[in-house]
Amino acid sequence: MNISQITGIFFSPTGTTKQVTEWIAERIAADKEAGWLDLTDAISSRPDYTFNEHELAVVGVPVYGGRVPETARERLKKIYGKRTPVVLIVTYGNRAYEDALLELSDILKEQGFLPAAAAAVVTEHNIAHVYGTGRPDEKDKKEMTAFAEAVKEKLKHTAGSTKLPELSIKGNRPYRLYATLPLKISVTSACEGCGICIRKCPVQAISRTDPKVTDETACITCMRCIALCPKHARKLGTLVTLAIRQKLKRVCTDRKDAEFIL
Repeated sequence: MNISQITGIFFSPTGTTKQVTEWIAERIAADKEAGWLDLTDAISSRPDYTFNEHELAVVGVPVYGGRVPETARERLKKIYGKRTPVVLIVTYGNRAYEDALLELSDILKEQGFLPAAAAAVVTEHNIAHVYGTGRPDEKDKKEMTAFAEAVKEKLKHTAGSTKLPELSIKGNRPYRLYATLPLKISVTSACEGCGICIRKCPVQAISRTDPKVTDETACITCMRCIALCPKHARKLGTLVTLAIRQKLKRVCTDRKDAEFIL
C-alpha cells in the first residue's frame, strides 16, 4: 500500500492514550509528517472526517470496563474510511482489555476502515495509580517501536493490494455489558474557579457556572478533571480510592505485557 498521509486519532482524557498513539504513529510515519485528530474535547458541532485508501489512520482509545468508552464510540461514528488501512490501539490500566480491541475493530470496519494491525498497551490506571505506574516504560516503548517498524513492513509488502488479511483479535460478541464506576468527585476549598475542568470535561458534566457542581448521571469517571486541575481541588474520596485499589489488587498487581497483532 502506498501511504501518502498518516493521521493519529485518539480519545484520551488523561493523556496516556494520546502518548501511546503518538509514539506509534510517529514511528510509522518516520520521514512523513503525521497529522492529529483529538476526539477528547466536547465541542458543539463535530464535523465528519473522511480518509481515502492511500491514507493510514492510527486510532487509540482507553478501555473502560473492558469496552470502548461510549463517548469515544459516538465520536468515531463521525469518521469515515474508504478502504482506509487502520492501526487499532487500546490502552488499559494493567487489568485486562477484554472486548475493547475487538469492539474497536468492529466499529472501524463499519466506518469503512481495513484493520492492518492492533495493539493493547498498558498505561497507568486512571483511578488506582499504583497499578501500571510509569507505563508505558522503556520496555513498552521498545516494543511499540518494533511494532511500528513491523507495521511499515507489512504495508510495504501489501503495496498494490486491495485487501488485508483478517486480524485475529481476542474478545467476545456480544460484548460484555458497558458500565462506568458510579464514583462521586468532590471539590475542595482549593478550587479557584479557573474553569479548566469545565472547558475540558469530555461530556460537559460540570456546571458552566459553578465548577463545584457535577452532573453525576453525565459523568463518565474519566478522571480528566482531576488530572488537569492546577490546584488539585478535584478528588475522589480516600476511602473510595482505597476500596478500588483493594478490589483490583488480585487482578492488577502482576505486570501485564503489551500485546501486538499483525
